[in-house]
Amino acid sequence: MRAEDTLQYMADFYPSIFPTRKHALDHLFCVVGNGYEWKDGELVDCDDKYEKRYQLREHISEAEFPNEDEWYRMYDVYNRIANVPGVEEFTIPVEYTFRWYPLSKQYSKLYTAPDDIKDDWKKLLEECKGLLIQDGIEI
Repeated sequence: MRAEDTLQYMADFYPSIFPTRKHALDHLFCVVGNGYEWKDGELVDCDDKYEKRYQLREHISEAEFPNEDEWYRMYDVYNRIANVPGVEEFTIPVEYTFRWYPLSKQYSKLYTAPDDIKDDWKKLLEECKGLLIQDGIEI
């Protein structure tokens, strides 16, 4: 399945798990044992059932995460509240937290991309690397 189509599938069917593009990229490229494997230059679901069940009418240029703006807005609000001096007992709701999965040079798909990686998947992989660097994660 094309890279953006895969992201759209994640956004459409699992919006609470993947409320943002960043969550989806983390899962695809960082999470070990995520159920995806490199095949013919693409990351595909290990059992390939999803491609058979999920077909977009046409390929998309960029996946849309319908709740992404709202998620980032609430993420900012909760983090501002948590960082107000004197606010000690405030807990950010778990659905508005984000931490990158710890990278494994041996197992994370970020490091195991094949030489024949397709251009659309390479673009997503580079986007993920950029976000990791932006967040201070050494890659």
